[in-house]
Order: sequence, then C-alpha cells, then structure tokens
Amino acid sequence: MDKLYQLAQGYCKRFPGGAEPFQMATRLLEECGEVASEINRWEDSGIKRQKRGEPTKEDLANEIKQALAALTQIAVYYNVEDELECSIDQSLELMKKEGLL
Repeated sequence: MDKLYQLAQGYCKRFPGGAEPFQMATRLLEECGEVASEINRWEDSGIKRQKRGEPTKEDLANEIKQALAALTQIAVYYNVEDELECSIDQSLELMKKEGLL
C-alpha cells in the first residue's frame, strides 16, 4: 500500500490542479476505460490488436497501476487510508476463516 500512496502523492504533484473529487473520479473512469481497452486487446475483440499490436503484460500492468493510483488518490483526498487498510485486513481475515485463503 505504501507504494500506492507514494504514486498518489506523485500524481497530485504532477497534476496540482486536478485534485478535486470530480476530476479524480473522471480520471479513475478514464483509467478504467484504458484497462478495459487492454482487456479488449488481450481477448482480441474489436480492432485494438490491429492498431496496437500484440498485448503485453507490461501494458496491462501499467494500466492497472494507473487505475489503482487514481483510486488511491481518492482515498488520500478523503483521508481514509487507515480505514481502507483495515477494510482490506478484515476481508482477508474473513477469507481465511472461510478457507478461501
């Protein structure tokens, strides 16, 4: 999580005028669209492969990273980092109790 928080800080500095809730939500949606576009490329649906070539793990990972960073910026903006980590911990604990992990 610390690396995601660092990314979020860097993006806030890179885009100082883009740290309002609507702008962050819009950026998140745009990044999710790019993840969907990469999935489209991996699944060879549409014309993405024709335009951009074969999919790569690096491209997909990069788009996922950008979406996670956008989500993390929202968490930082609303100061819910501790609650987010607690929620993740609770979900993992429940999954362990259910034998899923």
